[in-house]
Amino acid sequence: MNSRRIIGGLALAALATVLGSAVMALLTDGPGMLAALRGFPLPTLAAMLALGLASLAVRGLRWGQLMRVVGHPTRARDAIYLQIAGQTMTLTPGRIGEILKPWLARSTSGMPMTRGVALVFAERVADLIGVCLLALGGFTLVGGDRWTLVGGLAAVLVGSTLASSEWLHALALRIVEKQNWACEHHAAAETISETIRVSLTRRTLMWSVPASVLAWGLEGVGFALCLSALGFSALSLPAAVSVYAIATVAGALTLLPGGIGLTEASMAGILIAAGMQPADASAATVITRVATLWWGVGIGWAVLAARPSVLRSVLAFDDTDAAEPEDVDRPD
Repeated sequence: MNSRRIIGGLALAALATVLGSAVMALLTDGPGMLAALRGFPLPTLAAMLALGLASLAVRGLRWGQLMRVVGHPTRARDAIYLQIAGQTMTLTPGRIGEILKPWLARSTSGMPMTRGVALVFAERVADLIGVCLLALGGFTLVGGDRWTLVGGLAAVLVGSTLASSEWLHALALRIVEKQNWACEHHAAAETISETIRVSLTRRTLMWSVPASVLAWGLEGVGFALCLSALGFSALSLPAAVSVYAIATVAGALTLLPGGIGLTEASMAGILIAAGMQPADASAATVITRVATLWWGVGIGWAVLAARPSVLRSVLAFDDTDAAEPEDVDRPD
């Protein structure tokens, strides 16, 4: 991954966002959507941006605590820095969006890439559980059976329980040891296994999942403020947060960078189904995505620019060489 690919990925994401907004304008009421955007109160936008920043701070503190759990403590401000800086690659295709934060963490705390990437996986599990909890109410607004989501959440919880099981990891490591091709990666496998097991224990999930609920809930509150500013009061605050969460889940299922496309379609569609005017629903979607997704990307680049040496390293970052074979540490 080099600067040309990074800029190209961001340009494609921006183009996709613009095209998506144009499609929404064409399918709804273009002039009405533009009028809603022009008349949107700046204090509300500022509040949404502040809530988005607070969400990143919560996730950063959670990342720092997860690093502490696996034996690589870091200062709170560095953990928040890592989280925000990692947002720069949210819209970049490929693996770099998932490994930049561990790569940066290696330079600040010495945490090996193998452990860091495994920690990102555990972080995503906590996020999935948290967002599903928030989405329970909004799922019914799209005609879905709430019990379907409950069943999916239960499956994730069971999976995370198994992922923290010592006997399951011991079995997996024994299987790996029997494979000739895996012999040179045995140390990395042990590190990954131990990291996932420790970071997905009930004790860890007891605080990492609430952190996810709080972080994504703050963005959901910003979404609710957006709806209120546009004069839509049919959804209560909890319902609005749930709608935001279900759109986030829908976008995550696409596996596209930032969930671009389905997140916007889901959000606007749910709002229209709930009785919001199509033009206002489209405007709310655009404003929310700017105040969450694009705000995170923008502030991430600003944070990186504050440390020029780190920025140069990121622009020259090669994701294929990020984790060397020896870049592991032994389980404690």
